[in-house]
Amino acid sequence: MKVSMSDLNRIISIGRIVGFCIALALFALPGHADEWQSALSTDDGIQIFKKDSSESGLIEFRGVGVVEAPLPLVATVIFDTGRRTEWIKGLVESRIVRWGGKDNFIEYDHIDMPIFFTDRDFVSKITISFDHTRKEIVFHYQSSDDPSVSRTDYLRGEILNMTFVLSSVDNNKKTMVDAVFLCDPKGWIPKWLVNFFLRDWPKTTFRNLRQEVLKPDISVDPRFSMLPKQQMVDPH
Repeated sequence: MKVSMSDLNRIISIGRIVGFCIALALFALPGHADEWQSALSTDDGIQIFKKDSSESGLIEFRGVGVVEAPLPLVATVIFDTGRRTEWIKGLVESRIVRWGGKDNFIEYDHIDMPIFFTDRDFVSKITISFDHTRKEIVFHYQSSDDPSVSRTDYLRGEILNMTFVLSSVDNNKKTMVDAVFLCDPKGWIPKWLVNFFLRDWPKTTFRNLRQEVLKPDISVDPRFSMLPKQQMVDPH
């Protein structure tokens, strides 16, 4: 079966949107053990699980694995919107719109699409929390209609469930990343095709994160510099 250039562009478009949805939110709170089904285990230690989301018609995916870097460094890379375009494919803009307090903020993200296709954007409220006892930091994303972000000509997607849970392991030398992600890019894309691309994107994004934390120019954000020894400090 021949694939036209138009069909190829559509496939690339879907991949970019889904990839961003997974990378933003890479890794999250695990659900009950009996809800998840194993989807894939890679040779480099990435486990991928899935479960049906009956309300949306989409499949919810979960990625679990270890990043060879301390918790403060991994948290900094995930938090830093300025670095996102370096390791998230298709992302051309990511910025914090405003802070709602020391532990939550509104974020705007814009995904580039091939010609003839409408770009996507996402507006999210991100809440950061830290569990000192478990040596964990959590980034929880949810869609927001924040009035400070004007509507654009782009098609606005929706984050249905996205949470990163980062846990310090191996005497604080490494970080366990565990994430649930469920994102609807909206538009004409059929749900079954979104689900198809979601399955393979976690391992790619995980590997990009592992490479990003190795870059020598990363300065740990003051919010996370004391982790996991004590709770976050607010530099503002």
